[in-house]
Amino acid sequence: MHRLRLRRGSGLRIATLALLAGIAAGCGGAQEGGAGGAGRVAVMLPPGERPFWMPLARDFERAHPGVTVDLIEGPQSTDLRENLYTASLLARDPSFDLVYMDVTWTSKFAAAGWLRPLEGAFPPQERDRWLPAAREAGMFRGRLYRVPVRTDVGLLYYRRDWLEGAGYAPPSTFDELVRVARALEDPPRRWGFVWQGKQYEGLVCDYLEVLTGFGGTWVDPATLEVGLDRPQAAAALEFLVRCRSVDPISPPGVATYQEEESRRLFQDGRAVFLRNWPYVWRLAQREDSPIRGKIGAMSMVHAPGGRSAGTLGGWGLGVSAYSRRPDLAVAFIRHVTTLESQRVLCGETGYAPALIEAYRDSALLAANPFLDRIGRLHANAVARPGIARYALASDILQRHLSAALAGGEPAARALREAARETRLMLGRAGAAEAR
Repeated sequence: MHRLRLRRGSGLRIATLALLAGIAAGCGGAQEGGAGGAGRVAVMLPPGERPFWMPLARDFERAHPGVTVDLIEGPQSTDLRENLYTASLLARDPSFDLVYMDVTWTSKFAAAGWLRPLEGAFPPQERDRWLPAAREAGMFRGRLYRVPVRTDVGLLYYRRDWLEGAGYAPPSTFDELVRVARALEDPPRRWGFVWQGKQYEGLVCDYLEVLTGFGGTWVDPATLEVGLDRPQAAAALEFLVRCRSVDPISPPGVATYQEEESRRLFQDGRAVFLRNWPYVWRLAQREDSPIRGKIGAMSMVHAPGGRSAGTLGGWGLGVSAYSRRPDLAVAFIRHVTTLESQRVLCGETGYAPALIEAYRDSALLAANPFLDRIGRLHANAVARPGIARYALASDILQRHLSAALAGGEPAARALREAARETRLMLGRAGAAEAR
């Protein structure tokens, strides 16, 4: 097994070279293959996921004698793993046959020419078995580059026992959420609404859900039209600002919270509402959880006439353009996306599967009854824009959202500047592609 441990200040180039050198030393020339079609297929995974992938790898090896599946343990940080994949692909290095990708990586990697198109290997009838939003997240300019393995969708959790005890139904609009939160909160012992307000990708996910609920848009990936300077976008950000600083229903520290900080507050019984991901449900139902059996989950609320939405998340596999074993890599993708493999990967972990039929599977539903609810909530999934320079667009938005939440600039002004910078960035990107 290969492991890579990085400190945030480590030099990316040195770390990448060390990782690739370790792979080469451990595997020698195995990736060239041997007699009878034997060979190696490698992928880098988060450290917490590797144990759950090992049975899938061993099953694949048994079905393909002479083949080794190398599950390389990368750093915990998603950003660091993306950087390592990027550095390897930039160098046209063949060490990674498979790329384990977040939904937002597809367009960047595909636009750079780093991934092999996969629609020939996975015809339409096979793709129709995947959740529609997860399937679309693997497409770029009409071609398939990423096959979904597991999915995520943003959820709004609430204390069902508190709402029922006070005679409230779950809210459907932003005004109703604020009204119920204020009625049931008792700060600082109990807050009304906790979410992810730190300057990172999680803040973008939260904002996108609120933005969609107000009827707004961020970037149209087809036309590159930017909607951040429209009234709906300002209304969405003003809602989050009010939650924190104007008769607040969110704690002052929410601007520093990521998923776990907000989850712990909710799970400790110190919040009425929580925006987070499906993993929270499984933790909340543990025997030692003080909120076991006391919560509900729904999509984010919306403005009158708007629609509820949950930001699409999840992970999938693509095939490196520099893999020396692309057929073997495709075979492994097909193996891990069967219903049997989805049971292995998602049954114990609580991950949401990518196959539609998995949400009707008795074994998976027995292991995680919440899957039935997640499957229905996936109908409200909203994707982040599939543009080649998504990371830059996200960084622009994060900075201006954070400035408004901190009180550094009014919401409308912050978003006008974000829209201006985004259009400038997209214009340059378009010009560069045209050349």
